[in-house]
Amino acid sequence: MPNISWNLIQDRAAEFVSKWASETYEKGESQSFWSDFLHVYGIDRKRHGAFFEYAIKKTGGKQGFIDMFWPGKLLAEQKSAGKDLAKANIQALDYLQTMPDHDLPEAIVVSDFANFELRMLSSDEITTFKLADFPKHVRSFAFLLDQQSKQYAEEDPVNRKAAEAMAALHNQLRDDNYTGHDLELLLVRLVFCMFADDSGIFERGVFENYLRSRTDIDGSDLGPRLVKVFEVLNTPEDKRSQALDEDLKQLRYVNGGLFADPIRTPDFTAKMRDDLLNAMDLDWSQVSPAIFGSMFQGVMDEKQRRNLGAHYTSEKNILRVIKPLFLDELYEEFAKIRSNKPRLREFHEKLAGLTFLDPACGCGNFLVITYRELRRLEHKVIEQLHGKNAGLFETGEHGLVKVDVNQMYGIELEEFPALIAQTALWLTDHQMNVEFSRQSGQTFVRLPLTTSATIVHANALTTDWNTVIPAQNLNYILGNPPFIGQTWQTKEQKQEVAAALPDIPKTGTLDFVAAWYGKATAVMKINPRIETALVSTNSITQGEQVGVLWRCLFEQSVHINFAHRTFKWTNDARGIAAVHCVIIGFALFGRPEKHLFEYDEIKGEPIDTVAKNINPYLIDSPSIFLDLRRQPISKDAPTMINGGKPTEGGNLLLNDDEKRELLDKEPAAEKWVRPFSMGNEFINGIKRWCLWLDSITPTELRSMPEVLKRVERVKQMRLESTKEATRKLATQPTLFGEIRTSQTDYLAVPKVSSENREYIPIGYLSADMVAGDKLFFLPNTTMYHFGILTSRMHMAWMRVIAGRLKSDYSYSNTLVYNNFVWPNATDEQKTEVEKLAQAILDARAQFPDATLADLYDPLTMPPTLTKAHTTLDRAIDHLYSPKPFTSDSERVALLFEKYRGAIDE
Repeated sequence: MPNISWNLIQDRAAEFVSKWASETYEKGESQSFWSDFLHVYGIDRKRHGAFFEYAIKKTGGKQGFIDMFWPGKLLAEQKSAGKDLAKANIQALDYLQTMPDHDLPEAIVVSDFANFELRMLSSDEITTFKLADFPKHVRSFAFLLDQQSKQYAEEDPVNRKAAEAMAALHNQLRDDNYTGHDLELLLVRLVFCMFADDSGIFERGVFENYLRSRTDIDGSDLGPRLVKVFEVLNTPEDKRSQALDEDLKQLRYVNGGLFADPIRTPDFTAKMRDDLLNAMDLDWSQVSPAIFGSMFQGVMDEKQRRNLGAHYTSEKNILRVIKPLFLDELYEEFAKIRSNKPRLREFHEKLAGLTFLDPACGCGNFLVITYRELRRLEHKVIEQLHGKNAGLFETGEHGLVKVDVNQMYGIELEEFPALIAQTALWLTDHQMNVEFSRQSGQTFVRLPLTTSATIVHANALTTDWNTVIPAQNLNYILGNPPFIGQTWQTKEQKQEVAAALPDIPKTGTLDFVAAWYGKATAVMKINPRIETALVSTNSITQGEQVGVLWRCLFEQSVHINFAHRTFKWTNDARGIAAVHCVIIGFALFGRPEKHLFEYDEIKGEPIDTVAKNINPYLIDSPSIFLDLRRQPISKDAPTMINGGKPTEGGNLLLNDDEKRELLDKEPAAEKWVRPFSMGNEFINGIKRWCLWLDSITPTELRSMPEVLKRVERVKQMRLESTKEATRKLATQPTLFGEIRTSQTDYLAVPKVSSENREYIPIGYLSADMVAGDKLFFLPNTTMYHFGILTSRMHMAWMRVIAGRLKSDYSYSNTLVYNNFVWPNATDEQKTEVEKLAQAILDARAQFPDATLADLYDPLTMPPTLTKAHTTLDRAIDHLYSPKPFTSDSERVALLFEKYRGAIDE
């Protein structure tokens, strides 16, 4: 949230009053009014995720629109001057009835420009004031600046502390050779018991008090005491020994299989006992079961994390998956039928019959949040059917709660997270039972545990998902499969990808996650009613992978029904680098309304737009697959050539020092040294050189022993290569492996460029400069060609079509450039573009000491250069469309249309 003083807020409030003192018309100025209101507190509406005309279903199913809505914070309803604010309040409160709990605001404010009425929903406290008195009441909206007021569970410090405490205990036991299944089961049982101790499953504190009072401070008898506790929890009360310790008799029978298997008795030291008791000091009733992913993450080392592709999903990101997949639709249906009790009962049965499969479930975060949200919706249904505090259990009808954990299914490769996932769902069930108990006025606890989630410990890619849950009984597939790029996959993993996508002849270019798309599609073909949503690395929607994967899926009638375009991955586990992800919801049928979510670059909040069609590049455009093309699709486009490949093992290339040292020894070599550039050297102004010996005679070469040594090393390096093609090159060690040069000055385009730049740095190099294989070059070009390639239009296309090298853009001549459709420009228009393109070079020339990296760094880009690019961008946009573009997505959508037209010609 913004860091802003109350003095400044009051000053801005006074300006707000002055500006809006005479406004009376609702529709004309409502949006500006609330934008200015948020600005008083330093809040930018778009950056912080607030919406105008937010669509929501009202009671009865009619479509409503909230004037201004900031989920989790504020709902604002605006009326024209003199209109009844009481009606505005009723309208706002009605919206809350069909709103998911995670979107519920902290307050409602209604206004007719001249009057305000603020209602805090937690206390139902109402504050009213005139517009003129707003500066006196600015602190009434302090919650807008409070970062802690609406945190997601994973941000709560108790979750972090609990995860770290259990990870520390895990490591101590492991270091003392207490490992494997026994250790994993011990930790899961301890977590369950501590949660039960604090949350009402057990009598409060009975487990902790027993360990504190009945175990020695040196920890020597703690292990046997714990094993006895687990035995008691696995034994029904009527089957227990009459001589059982009175403290242990207080423990309730749990069942569910959690305490069934015997484990080795662990040994504890005094420190380990203290650490366990200190962990018990936390309030485990406040711990979100979703922290178990963090706990597991905390005990894995970096190498294991990479091998498993483990990236645990935050609650915020899980909601981005489940809301458009099923939750929003369920709430809309609930809104339509909430007053129709027969249909509401049918809807209740529907909720209890929905099933969910996460085929890479890890510690169960997706299933946990899914179950929690399903139960919360069920609570609303029960309340609507039976009312609040209606003595729901007077007849002993405990069947009113129908949703249960046995609707959740998962597959997990590792045993420990599989155990955690099953336990986490039990804990979530109890949390939901507590919530329901508050609502109903009756205590509701499901003990003993008679049902459980089905979490299969297996390899999801070698397991028939139909054996985990029959496809005909499944409704939704969801999750976050492993993030492993094709470079990092093992031989076995590559084989698994190929087996999961049998219709694709060559899967070597695909990320590991592609296999889950293949497996999900196969299951959906058994039951076409199933819908799937997966979190994935964005690379499966970019570059060559699109044509390989999505062509195959679309041929099997797959439709993308919603998608979140690229956003930065966030989660609660420490030490995880930023990952760029997409979320794709797909099925074998197309929804009538498709949703495409784009992200604000600063805040990262999604903006939902309705799309006609979502293609595999996640653009609202026809579903077109770009192929690698040898020549440009536009006839007037010059040919783009890949630079030469040295294949020389560091012997034909020299840096400044190596060049100086060589020429000191052999001045005659100077005529054979040429400047050399890869993309990195071009962008960063690094001087590099190469030995260019294409026309050297044997006599000249023998006269330079230092150069000859380098040539000999090139030959030896090539001979020792495992690649046959490289070994063949040993017959001509004086030459680059691939020779491509220009006889004229040329336009250079680096193959790899930072994702942070608005523009790939493009520019001219002299014919003497040898271009390496990380640099594309275009000889015989004009300033018009430079203008088109450096334009925002071309950059927008590149961002969608190019592949990635880590997170950087990886430009391709055969995919990006050759498929880019150039505009139909008149000679006059080309002349104008040339003038504007030259202005860019002129702006660069004002900073002769700056590298292209300096000039195109978003933080240091000179205003004159920015202005020159903006002016050129407008001119290029106009060549494509007389109507201004509002986003890069619009630019790319138009380019796809033009591409389709070009291939149809």
